[in-house]
Amino acid sequence: MKGSLLTHAWALSVKECRQIARDKSALLLGIVLPAVLIVLFGYGLSFDVKNVRLGVVHAFETAQTRHAVAALEANPTFIVRRFEARGPAMQALRGFDVEALLIFEERSGQLAAQLLLDGIEASRATMVGNAVNGALGAVLSRQQTEAGATVRGIEVVPRVWFNESVQSRWYLVPGLFVVVLTITGCMMTSLVIAREWERGTMEALMATPVSPLAILISKTVPYFILGMAGWALCLAAALVLYEVPLRGSLTVILAASALYLLMGLGLGLVISSLTRSQFLASQITVLASFLPAVLLSGFIFDLRTAPAWAEAFAYLLPPAYFMELLRIGFLTGGMHETVARDLIILAGFALGGFVVAWRHCRKRLAD
Repeated sequence: MKGSLLTHAWALSVKECRQIARDKSALLLGIVLPAVLIVLFGYGLSFDVKNVRLGVVHAFETAQTRHAVAALEANPTFIVRRFEARGPAMQALRGFDVEALLIFEERSGQLAAQLLLDGIEASRATMVGNAVNGALGAVLSRQQTEAGATVRGIEVVPRVWFNESVQSRWYLVPGLFVVVLTITGCMMTSLVIAREWERGTMEALMATPVSPLAILISKTVPYFILGMAGWALCLAAALVLYEVPLRGSLTVILAASALYLLMGLGLGLVISSLTRSQFLASQITVLASFLPAVLLSGFIFDLRTAPAWAEAFAYLLPPAYFMELLRIGFLTGGMHETVARDLIILAGFALGGFVVAWRHCRKRLAD
């Protein structure tokens, strides 16, 4: 029985690999799409503040403000445009010619600076405000130090850990693993196998003396290999192309990725066996896997800023744990208790998915 199971599983796996090699859609989802996503997310998506159109009004000009404006003009983050009066500057802000307006003016005989921001995009406005305040504060602090002024109170010296240059690319690129493995794991298996149900080839396979477990293995191994090929592309791009540091363990990243991919394959098998329709399988796959991977993993939106119920719901799904393991593996290292807990949770999701898939992968004709 064991020998026949392995023989059948091997023969069906070879057949599945040949079918994948002839299937352009499978290669497109497994290899081409990950490569496209690597370029789009790595170069096209960024949370770094760049090309800030900053207007400056010298209503009260001093040597200090001249040095400050010169420093802002030398900063590559800003595109500085000077205004002689407040009126034209406000008109430029209302006309979207500038997105921030820095006004130096006199208040009670003292120099004061007012910052006006275009708040249509709230997150962009917050980042622009922080960038201007940070750059201006650094310039004024340096001028004060050079002048020999005495600073009283507590001086705060910020230091960023784990992402010293504060590049959003280091934060976003590991998230590519979540998206790519979700697509190659869940979406590809659900669509391809649902197509077999539509064409009747799955029913023909069920009519052969092959056990459901052998069918399940044959539908898992080839797509697991294809998914790990997409994973290897992401890993090479992260380490070589985008120079994301690897401070943790490659073993942790590999183990987490393999478990998450197995979970996706199991979910795809379940969806395809329940729907047996490519159209319906694609709709359910997007709702059940792709949207949670993008919205509820912490890939783009920080779960700590979400409502308590949304954060709790996110941790009922595997993408949040996978994303946490990727950040530990790439950027921080350590945190062994968290790593062990998350790996066990992902293993539970993967095992549960295949148990459900095995129960639905029975040797019977469609109802």
